[in-house]
Amino acid sequence: MTELTAPRDEFAAERSIRDAYAARLAEFRPCERVWRTEHVYYPSLLRGDLRTVDTLNRVRIWEFKIKASFDGLGQILTYVALARKETEFSRPVLGVLAAFEFAPELATAIEVLNLGIELVVLPEPLRLAGQVPASASPVIIPSIPHFPLSPAAQEE
Repeated sequence: MTELTAPRDEFAAERSIRDAYAARLAEFRPCERVWRTEHVYYPSLLRGDLRTVDTLNRVRIWEFKIKASFDGLGQILTYVALARKETEFSRPVLGVLAAFEFAPELATAIEVLNLGIELVVLPEPLRLAGQVPASASPVIIPSIPHFPLSPAAQEE
């Protein structure tokens, strides 16, 4: 990767993508509004990426990933638990894991265990916000043999 296309680090890319998504939230989810980004849960100082509220007064806690796997699932479950304690269970708090790609078994784990976590596939153009290249299959470069010139060809 070149310097122009490589994000400074994965967290910076995720923050940029989160900010771009939050700025366009009304376009993607018209019934929700941004409450705040980087919401801190005291006393642990853990931070959820985004907090939104919908027209039914449901709070959603968001975790943004480039490619979500089980570490992201653990994070969002922790944030939802902390948010429910913070609100003293006075309103519904839901979790959202947003990414461009998800580990194959992630949706199965969420469904089978009835975790109630929503998976949101991020729009591809948001990759530009985090300078994240689109995932593509590797290009196989053919091996072209190099034959030395014959002695007759070298004399010409």
